[in-house]
Amino acid sequence: MKHAAYNAVSREEALFARDTVRFMLRLSNRHGIGHLMRGLNVCRELAAMGAAGRILFFGRAAPPRQLWDRRFEFRTEGETAGYRDWPQAMRSANPAVVVYDTTLPADDEWRREPEGAQRAYIMRRWKDERQQELLDHGLLPRIDAVIVPHTPEEFGHELPAWLRKRVSFVGPIVRLPDSLSQEKLRRRYALTPADFVLTSTCGGGGFSTQAKEFFATVWAVHRRLASERPNLRHIVVLGPNGCETPVPAPGMTLVDTEPDMVSLFAISDLVIAEGGYNTVNEIRVTRTPALFMPGTRNLDDQEHRVRQLEARGLAWVCAASERHLAPAKALALCRDSDALDAMRRAYASDSPGIGNRRAAEILAELAA
Repeated sequence: MKHAAYNAVSREEALFARDTVRFMLRLSNRHGIGHLMRGLNVCRELAAMGAAGRILFFGRAAPPRQLWDRRFEFRTEGETAGYRDWPQAMRSANPAVVVYDTTLPADDEWRREPEGAQRAYIMRRWKDERQQELLDHGLLPRIDAVIVPHTPEEFGHELPAWLRKRVSFVGPIVRLPDSLSQEKLRRRYALTPADFVLTSTCGGGGFSTQAKEFFATVWAVHRRLASERPNLRHIVVLGPNGCETPVPAPGMTLVDTEPDMVSLFAISDLVIAEGGYNTVNEIRVTRTPALFMPGTRNLDDQEHRVRQLEARGLAWVCAASERHLAPAKALALCRDSDALDAMRRAYASDSPGIGNRRAAEILAELAA
């Protein structure tokens, strides 16, 4: 891994943080960083509202330094005696509100949780064949507020009556681009208005097992485009968890992480990506043309997500069996400015709303 475990807030910096923990977020972040980024988006909104107080994240692996927000604390599972596992961490922190994201604790964990805290659950859409497994989870009836970071149509599952009254569909929880960050990125990567900017990112933290095939295709795309696009500027974001650094092709810039990814998407002419929740929604808010190559995940149906966009003319998709077509599809897009413009125009009908503020308001209400 390219980042070592660490305390995201040093012992010295944490001395001032003697107030009661107001919000404690449980992350299942051994694989990927999607839960982390969603949690940060909500907590930044809490801070902007002046409702944050002391916020503590708890997870199995320390977050990449480049992505962390030092206004918040992070404790790693097994780090100290008081944080050996989730129930003990809850007992040590004694938060007013605990927040679970996507996955809930195993049966032997949640039954050992101390009482007293309000519970919120950010419930993402699971694969169709796994959704009932979630609804049968023993902790779900004890959740005080369920935040769904989708529209009802995107979520697509019927919820039981006993749960519906606690559910709020808030729309995507996603970071927004800003013009200042975009200008900084143009300077950092020395981009000019004449450049055709292609950004490729694997998502999921870039673990080698899932990234190898993706990046092999990305390199094939680059070879196909470079001969026809002398103004091609290709920025490849490898992910903080990759173990191998490939040799860049001419005209290619490699970076491990890009903290302002959403702003990089905003200044890109085309994005090649898998189909993770954060990446897809950041592409949606920037209205950037994209070629998706959805990956396989345990709970997340990436192909379902990106096929919905493809059906509305918002993207092109190459599933696993179609990866060999990606270079030709990317070349077709780069040659056809009308096709790229048509994707951008199609986004005029895509307005799901941003759920960051509403999600933060729900958590603040629980803590009141």
